[in-house]
Amino acid sequence: MKQRLLLAIFMNLSFFIRPNPFRFLLYTEWVMLTSCASLAVIEALQQRSLPVEHILILTLLGLMGLRLPNGRTSVKVLYTAIEIILIFFGTVLGYLHILPTLYLIVVIRSCFLFESFGCLVIAFLCFILFLGHQGQYVQTVIKLIPQQQQQQFWLHQLVEILMFGLGLFFILQLVNILLVEQKTRQQLSIAHEQLQRYALQIEDLAAMQERNRIAREIHDSLGHALTALNVQIQTTARLWSVDPEAAASFLAQAQRLGEMAMQEVRQSVRALREDVSEDQPLENAIASLVEDFRQGTGLSPITKISLGVIVPLPIVKTLYRILQEALTNICKYAQATAVKIELVANNDSVKLRVEDNGKGFYFQQKMTGYGIRGMQERVAALKGYFHLESEPGNGCCITVELPLKTDDLSASVESEPGNIWETSRC
Repeated sequence: MKQRLLLAIFMNLSFFIRPNPFRFLLYTEWVMLTSCASLAVIEALQQRSLPVEHILILTLLGLMGLRLPNGRTSVKVLYTAIEIILIFFGTVLGYLHILPTLYLIVVIRSCFLFESFGCLVIAFLCFILFLGHQGQYVQTVIKLIPQQQQQQFWLHQLVEILMFGLGLFFILQLVNILLVEQKTRQQLSIAHEQLQRYALQIEDLAAMQERNRIAREIHDSLGHALTALNVQIQTTARLWSVDPEAAASFLAQAQRLGEMAMQEVRQSVRALREDVSEDQPLENAIASLVEDFRQGTGLSPITKISLGVIVPLPIVKTLYRILQEALTNICKYAQATAVKIELVANNDSVKLRVEDNGKGFYFQQKMTGYGIRGMQERVAALKGYFHLESEPGNGCCITVELPLKTDDLSASVESEPGNIWETSRC
């Protein structure tokens, strides 16, 4: 029961107080207070007395710096008023040399409690109080100063007032810069966490789109092949005893459909599992894709690769996936007899061009295709340029250009958002 009560008290106190946000400023305050206490002790020892009241006041001010009020403005105002009352009580005891340091400490703490206007009000109030205390000090001391030294005395007082005013100004600027920097770091930390969450969401979305695309491809290709295979086998079974020659023809067709289905399965599995490793050059990755395409279709694409710079891994993976998708589409739909692949890179960008002489298509019929839209989304993610040109009977040409310099990323996309065709005869 006692533990719960203590915990409740601690939670209530933590709502109203908070630690000093900058420990080095707290240590600086303690050094300043220690210096004030040392001066008070030295002067008191000369008078053979111990300044207990001054030391208590300085100790209380130092302990108050450990925790700053949080929450309601009235509590913050009360906290600041207690500090000023303690300093004023110290002046009543007759020791005035520690006033500038103590008021600077009050202004430092007020920067953590109030907004800019409140800090200025506290600084102005401290300056006015300091002037009042200096006036009392001048009235007490001026009578003891010889006439020939009064001009120097007044000059010393003016310099002290100016130094105190400059000290207030620099304290306000310093603490304000520290607070702005702390706020900026917090905002950057929050933005970094948000970017990490967005990156995970984008990764999940990309994975989901890829799965949907492969599922659609399996349904359209493998599902169709298996359905036709089933029909051929059923027909073969019915004709086997009636017309063996016709049944053999249907059986041969079923065998071809089975081989096609197996090829579709291999392509889908390869698309799921293949990726570019970090240590694999882009030339080798493209050569692997070209070899797979040659084995599957019997066509040997004409390749032209000119890479004079090191291509970053994100761009390598994007180009790999785009070329993989383009060759897959050519294999499935184009009925092409010639394929050209051109890859050129310079210090600013890398350009990929894939062209075939297949049957082509109208772009309106491919607007909802996962493959082509996936290419455009990959290019857009890297602030690149995507262009597709095709028409029935004239094949298809895909051009992709990705920037290698970050300065070029913002200007590299020329197409409007939501329009995946920059200019097209598709």
